[in-house]
Amino acid sequence: MNIKKNISLYIGLAIPVLMILFVAGSIYLPRSFAPQPQHDFVYSIGDEFSYPTQYIVRGETVEKNTVEYPPEPKRPQTTPRLFRYDVTANQAEELSFEAATKLKLDSNAISSDGFEVTYGNQDTGIYPFFIFAERDYNSLYLTGHRTSNKINIPLPRNNYYAGWQFLGWVK
Repeated sequence: MNIKKNISLYIGLAIPVLMILFVAGSIYLPRSFAPQPQHDFVYSIGDEFSYPTQYIVRGETVEKNTVEYPPEPKRPQTTPRLFRYDVTANQAEELSFEAATKLKLDSNAISSDGFEVTYGNQDTGIYPFFIFAERDYNSLYLTGHRTSNKINIPLPRNNYYAGWQFLGWVK
């Protein structure tokens, strides 16, 4: 085969391959050059609208905040659970309130190394090229430095936002 006779064939075959390489590179290259998150974080899980005890960060420590609600016979009066999420192991560990009070926390939404915890999107509809998109609104992601990694936090699916509350980054 003569290359000069079939140059348009080679160009036509090379364009899709180059497009695939470009898209794959734009997805994976930023992730490979981004720094890894360094700070664990503390969160609570529970229905914050009905629990008589809520957790807040005041100063750099976790404190209990008691809220008086009218009694409801259908809702149990329990306390939300506390967890520490290890970003390097990608897993959560339940904490006692006493253990959580010993940690120094930064309650800013964005950590000192530039990461934040965000919810996934619930975005359905028809988009260009008739692609139907739906994302899991009950998923959490650690985002920063133009990267996004799904974090392994099992959320209860029985209420809106699952009562998940970010408390702070461990210093």
